[in-house]
Amino acid sequence: MTTTPTEHRATRTKRLHDVLAARRRVAHRVAEVASLDREGLGRWAESALARTVAHAQRNSPLYSARVPENLAKAVATDPEAFRSVPFTTRRDLAAAYPLGLLAVPLREVTRFDESSGTGDGSSIAAFFTADDWIENNLIVAHLLSAVLDGGDVVAVAVPYELAGVGQDLDRALELLGCTIVPLGAASPDCPPERMVRALRRSGATTLICSGTRALLLGEVARRGGLDPARDLAVDKILTAGEGASPAKKALLAREWGASVYSMFGMTETNTLAMFCPRQDLHLVETRTYFEIVDPATGERLPDGQTGELAVTTLAGRAMPLLRYRTGDTCRIEPEPCPCGSPLRRLRHRGRLGDRIAVGRGWASQLEIEDVVLGALTRPPYFFAFDVDGPDLDIALPPESAADGRIRDAIAAEAERRFEAGTRFGVLDVPAFEHALRTSAKPTMRNFLRPPGRRTP
Repeated sequence: MTTTPTEHRATRTKRLHDVLAARRRVAHRVAEVASLDREGLGRWAESALARTVAHAQRNSPLYSARVPENLAKAVATDPEAFRSVPFTTRRDLAAAYPLGLLAVPLREVTRFDESSGTGDGSSIAAFFTADDWIENNLIVAHLLSAVLDGGDVVAVAVPYELAGVGQDLDRALELLGCTIVPLGAASPDCPPERMVRALRRSGATTLICSGTRALLLGEVARRGGLDPARDLAVDKILTAGEGASPAKKALLAREWGASVYSMFGMTETNTLAMFCPRQDLHLVETRTYFEIVDPATGERLPDGQTGELAVTTLAGRAMPLLRYRTGDTCRIEPEPCPCGSPLRRLRHRGRLGDRIAVGRGWASQLEIEDVVLGALTRPPYFFAFDVDGPDLDIALPPESAADGRIRDAIAAEAERRFEAGTRFGVLDVPAFEHALRTSAKPTMRNFLRPPGRRTP
C-alpha cells in the first residue's frame, strides 16, 4: 500500500509528539523522585532496587547466568537478601565486552560509550536507552543548578570522544540555559593556549575539567601575561575525571579566585556524586544505590567507615549493574549536610589501586599530592614522585627545589603523616608539561614519574 505525502508527514509528526511525550514522562519522574525527603527516598530506593535486580536477572546475559531467579524474588520481599547478590567487577565488564551486559534490544540503545577508565586499560562498554540518557541529563541539570544558572558561560574541557561526559554536561547545561564553550581535551586544534584565549574571549564564568588541567591552564595563562584571578572571569571551577586533594582545591581557589566544586562519576555508571552550594559532595541516590564494603572481605560497612564503594544502578535499563565494585576508597558521612539535601555526603579518598607502600604504612596518591601541593608557594604547581624503600623521592620545579623552606615543609609533613623520609630532585618541567598537554585526561597519575636529577 502506497503512503501519500500527507500521511508520511502525519506519521513523522506523530513520532515527534511521541518522543516529546516520553521526555515529559521522564521529566515528571525525575522531578517526583528529586522532591522526596530522606524517608521517602529510602522507600523509593528499596522498590527501585527490587525492580533493578529483577530486570537484570531476566534480561542481562551476565546476571541471568549469575543471579538465581529465587534470589531476585527474595530481594523484592526482603531488602537484606540483596547482600547475597554477587559483586560485579571491572574485570566482569571487560570480559562481557561489547554486548554481554546489554539488557534491552539493540534497537532501543540511544548511546554506546566506551572507556578504558582508570583500570588496566581493557575496554569496557556502556549503553543507554533514550530514557536512561535523558534521565541522567535532567538529574545532572538539577544538581548543577545549585551553583549555575542561565547567566553562566561554561567552558567544558573534558573528553568528548566515546565517553559521554562531555555530551552529558552539554545537555544538562543547555537545560539550564547556560552558554557552552566546548573546549574538549587534548585536541591539536585546541591546545592549552587556545583554551586560555577562549576563556578570555567568551567571558567564561565556569571551567569544567580535571583539577590537574586547571593547574596547567593557570600556568599557561601566567606565561601569556594573564593573572587568572584578575584577567579571567572564571569564578567557579568544577573538577571531574580525578580526585582532588584539599591542597589542590585550595590552590585552585587561590590562583583562579574561584570557588572549587567536585563531581564524581564513571562512563559505565554516569554521574555518581555532585556538589552542593557548600562544596560538599553528595551521592546521587535518586538513580544509584550505594554501599561501602570491606575491600578484603566484601562485608558491608556502616556509614562513617572507610572502604570500597560499590554501586547498583537504579535507573538504567540498557545496562543494569549490580553491586559494582568501583575500586574507589570512600566514606559515606552519617550526619546530614547543613545545606538541607536529603542526599548523603561522600568523602572520596582515592583509588585502591593507587595506594603505595611508603614509610611504615600505606598512602594514597591523593595524600601525597596533599603534602606536596600544600607546601608549594610559587608556580608552576607541578611535581613528580616515586618511592624508594622507606623514602619518597620528590621532584619539584627548579625554583621550588632550591627553596629550603619548601623542602623542609614537605619533609616534615611526610614524616608526620607517613613516617617516611624524603629526597628531592629537580623536575624536567618541559617533559612533564608535555605529558599533561598530550593527555586527554590529565590526572594525578601523570605525577608518578621518575623524579629527575637529585639535589645535593
